[in-house]
Amino acid sequence: MTQRIAVIGAGVLGLSVARMLALQGAQVTLFEKGTPGAGTSQISFAWVNANGKSPESYHRLNAAGIEAHKRLQRLSDAPAPWLLETGTWEWAAAPAVRAQLEKRLATLTTLGYPWQAVTRDALLKQFPELRLDSRIQQGWFFPSECLLYPALLIGWLQAQLRGLGATLVTQKEVLTLDETPEGVTLELSSGERWLGDRAILAAGRWSAELLTQLGLDLAMTDASRPDKVACSFLAVTDPLPIQINSNIISPELNVRPDGGGRLMLQALDLDEYADPARPASTEGMIGQEFLRRLRRLFIQTEGARIAQIAVGQRARPADGLPAVGYVSRHQRAYLLVSHSGMTLAPLLGELVAHEVLTGERPEMLADFAPQRLLTAFTGKSEGLAPAYLPAAQ
Repeated sequence: MTQRIAVIGAGVLGLSVARMLALQGAQVTLFEKGTPGAGTSQISFAWVNANGKSPESYHRLNAAGIEAHKRLQRLSDAPAPWLLETGTWEWAAAPAVRAQLEKRLATLTTLGYPWQAVTRDALLKQFPELRLDSRIQQGWFFPSECLLYPALLIGWLQAQLRGLGATLVTQKEVLTLDETPEGVTLELSSGERWLGDRAILAAGRWSAELLTQLGLDLAMTDASRPDKVACSFLAVTDPLPIQINSNIISPELNVRPDGGGRLMLQALDLDEYADPARPASTEGMIGQEFLRRLRRLFIQTEGARIAQIAVGQRARPADGLPAVGYVSRHQRAYLLVSHSGMTLAPLLGELVAHEVLTGERPEMLADFAPQRLLTAFTGKSEGLAPAYLPAAQ
């Protein structure tokens, strides 16, 4: 019998798992309270990598995620490729930071993650407009890493879902979620009701709010408040005459191409000022600091302007690791939330669809069951079996 499956949330994770379910014959309905990709997916540095991610199981999941992206794009025949297989260039000036980087490189070597040392001359050849601190005599290149254009991936995934006959419901919020032994009932803000076999909760930073419908508290970083762990400034420039086709991680500034000569900028030490409720002005302190750092990094930036500064709000479980698996007594409600959604989307789409449709838990997901992050509160908690209800810590 064909399974009727709801996917709640049309970011890159929800779209990816919906596509894989539909490919394998499920009757899929995808619910999105706004427009696809309008949450975390559209405001992201979108660096596809496994660099410095721990523990080892998380590193290996992300490394497999890179390969899943490459494999999917090769098979996609997409008219506008979303993945840039450019690698990442990194260097450090301060001795303490360099020591941390070299320690990370040693760990990556044991994990078989590719990297290579590069000379100062190689950095200047790769980036002709670079102003390189005289202390920098060496850098490092990570050839397997990629950059992503999220909007192009989101567009391709939607086209795939239309071709597969899936239903996409937008501008309607899921207000209630109920599970019985027979299936799942969703009630929408429009007053409509959906009945089916299973629901996959891929609502990103709204996952904790959705899980209250099952009587559960999910430990997540609150991305609606100022928090440098959960929020990050992303600045985009006007077009510039700078020849960059790959990712740069430099001491003051992370830089990536954003199309049409525009650059996307990130400075993690500025994130302590990031507040979703108070947008930063392009002409204010944050905007001017981005420009100062950009001009220190590149020539030909005297006339640079910041076109936009957004605050990216990360969908980050409290311990930084993905939460993937069933969260309800009758295994009708399945949670899918991860900070590394850009890197992991195609891979998690495959793994989650496999578990939901076959009942077999992939080994790669063994360390990421959501129960470590769940506690019950009074309300509907009596509907949960002990296996899905960990003791409060």
